Amino acid sequence: MTWNYRIIKKTFADNDAAQYEIHEVYYEGNSISGWTQNSVNPSGASVAELREDIRYFLQAFKRPVLEEKIIDEKDVLIENDDCLEINDGHYFEFMDRAFVASEYIYQFLGSHPLIRKEEKLKHFYEKAALALAELYQEAGRLEFEKS
Repeated sequence: MTWNYRIIKKTFADNDAAQYEIHEVYYEGNSISGWTQNSVNPSGASVAELREDIRYFLQAFKRPVLEEKIIDEKDVLIENDDCLEINDGHYFEFMDRAFVASEYIYQFLGSHPLIRKEEKLKHFYEKAALALAELYQEAGRLEFEKS
């Protein structure tokens, strides 16, 4: 059995309001076998452990949101695609973030003395910088094709 943190959307029947929470979700193979009834909070026995737990929490945002549903009188989790709606501003926003990310890695890594001294580090830095530039260009291409 494995588990991870996932975002779960809960909709309250009495007022149709939605709330998003982080839960532990358990798997048997690739299938969800269960989840915590109540949301969980990050914790740790030290500041370092707390930081690591928060890092795992952030991984939940990389996965599809799950939604609690009752199907055949049984609680189940299904992927919720409400968060997948793309609008015109998303392309520009994405390109802006890719640019900021490339500037960030240049400031903090590309200008670091080790990049000039260590060829292997320089090689990996240049691959990362090129990947971000290609990401930026691809988002621009998609936006252009869309219009």
